[in-house]
Amino acid sequence: MYRYSHSIGLYALMGRGFNNPVDVAFGSGDVMYVVNRVGPEVGVRMPYKRITICNRNQDYLGEFSTGGTAAGEIMWPASIAVDPNGNVYISDEALNRVSIFDPQGVFLSMWGVKGTDKGQLNRPAGIAFDSAGNLLVADGLNHRIQKFTSDGRFLDAWGSKGAGDGEFNIPWGISLDSNGSVYVADWRNDR
Repeated sequence: MYRYSHSIGLYALMGRGFNNPVDVAFGSGDVMYVVNRVGPEVGVRMPYKRITICNRNQDYLGEFSTGGTAAGEIMWPASIAVDPNGNVYISDEALNRVSIFDPQGVFLSMWGVKGTDKGQLNRPAGIAFDSAGNLLVADGLNHRIQKFTSDGRFLDAWGSKGAGDGEFNIPWGISLDSNGSVYVADWRNDR
């Protein structure tokens, strides 16, 4: 049985706090990375799209990225994951890419291109690492799960649009258990 401990965060456009947080991931020690999606892509809101770095005690440790389309910027972030080296990966639905930052938020690289072929993305949502350090991506509007190396090289894909076994209708969230089994939140199939 779980017992409530405490809440973290408060509303803030920038600095200590959050604005429409949509995902959280833990780095080494007590470090938390929180994705702030903010809202519609209007000019006034673009600077507030960011990743907040804090800890469980609500200490504000910094923030990185901003709204935009350039390298290191985010437009419609959906999910966040931390690799075994502590690097931070962010999926971006609008930009159809995954951006990679070091643990302090320094931009390292990005990969992804919009399309329907294997290795291409169309509204990537949830992301999670497997035990081998490969990144699994819930490829929303392609209705599949894709597996990539940490530097974006395509390895495998499975699923297609539908409601049958092994089919998806906008897969959204993804997680792996300690045995390596993959669990997918299949949004439009309500399962």
